[in-house]
Amino acid sequence: MAVHDSQVAGVKGMRIGWATPWNDQSAIADSAGKVALELIERGHAVTILRTEIGAALALPPRPTPLPMLSLADVSDEDLAREFDVLVGHFGNYYAYHGALLARLDHLDIVGIFHDAVYAHLATDWAVQHGGEPVLRQLVHEAYGEAALVPSEPYWIDLEEIARRRPMLEWLARRTVAAVAHSGHYAARLRSACPGPVATIPLAFTAPGLPPPPHPGSRMTIAAIGHANPNKRIDQILMAIGASPILRGRCRLRVIGEATPAERERLTAVAAAARAAAPEFTGWVTDDALRGQLRDVDVISCLRNPVLEGASASLVVALASGRPTLVTDHGCYAEVPPDTVMACRPTDEALDAMRHLEHLLADPAWGAAMGTRGRALAAERHAPSAYAKALLPLLEEVVADRPLHDTRRQFLASGSDPLHGAREQLFGTLAELGLDPGDPAFRRVNVTLDGMRAGPAKRARPAQEEKPT
Repeated sequence: MAVHDSQVAGVKGMRIGWATPWNDQSAIADSAGKVALELIERGHAVTILRTEIGAALALPPRPTPLPMLSLADVSDEDLAREFDVLVGHFGNYYAYHGALLARLDHLDIVGIFHDAVYAHLATDWAVQHGGEPVLRQLVHEAYGEAALVPSEPYWIDLEEIARRRPMLEWLARRTVAAVAHSGHYAARLRSACPGPVATIPLAFTAPGLPPPPHPGSRMTIAAIGHANPNKRIDQILMAIGASPILRGRCRLRVIGEATPAERERLTAVAAAARAAAPEFTGWVTDDALRGQLRDVDVISCLRNPVLEGASASLVVALASGRPTLVTDHGCYAEVPPDTVMACRPTDEALDAMRHLEHLLADPAWGAAMGTRGRALAAERHAPSAYAKALLPLLEEVVADRPLHDTRRQFLASGSDPLHGAREQLFGTLAELGLDPGDPAFRRVNVTLDGMRAGPAKRARPAQEEKPT
């Protein structure tokens, strides 16, 4: 395999293997693609390595000028030879990331963690590798026996899973460096990843969005994306139904895929709350999304529990210039308070009702908030800013690569992998005329011992984090 003709000098002009889903239905692919182009602009060579498996790999690839391969078709040896650094984008959907999981134990990968919880990914991986016993073993290895006792099922309340066993550490400990998209899960990454961890806001753009409609006597509220229960769409319906001011003047549109069961559930919630039945569009293309937003006044980004690292839907909402509802925790709590309408996790419906009533009474308040949100999205979530923040991390990993390679060879050589290397290096130092008491002997010991924990962790304090 030869994907790039040039060799790099030092860490300049890096050859980057960019392992990511690569189809039009993947939000991760959209974000990863924009950052990849920014890396190209900065003089680096990027090859897309598709990580989908099965039917997902058969989806048409996104158009791109970049070289593109299926990760499963490239050997470990070719990957190590052709690329200076491998970057893997992790999401919580096995069909989109299965090929990447299969390579983690054989390659040094910088992990970009788009989600904070990987419980579904771990489940689907275990199904392919032995089922429930394997899944329980993964939990015990990551969190200890108490995290999943024999009498307890793996699947419990999602909020409890996010707190007790999100399976983030299962992946992070198998990477050489990591990126979080917000601070609420960065500490977990730092505790598990043996190398440096950077917090970089998600790169996402949404060009061509229609401007907010002129305020009127009625209001359309939209929820964007897959209608999962943690998106708290039912709370918006209850907020509308509980308010004599909102009831009859507000309607809810769900823009994204919703299962028949979830449609039925939300329609029943609306009827019980005496709110208008929600409108369901199903999955839409980017162009169709723009059309659906033309008459939307407010966007709801309520989340409870927070499963994602950051929210592409939130970036779209902010970029659209529309007032946006969020639940005040996780990555949503890190947004400046004057750019969103924050709702307490314990009182989402009540706070949403008050915010929406305020918007109807004072449209200028909402317009000013939307303007601030649009400016924030343009600056904070720009792919150029992401690439600029990511490059120092990649350069550090490339500079440490000889240590990573040596450590991998040592750890693959047997039960006492460092003994032979230690004896060989000591012999070389003695041949050079150095006395056994020389500090060089002590430095060799420290370096080799540190390789058991990983060269990146050895080189810096455990709590250090790259600046955003």
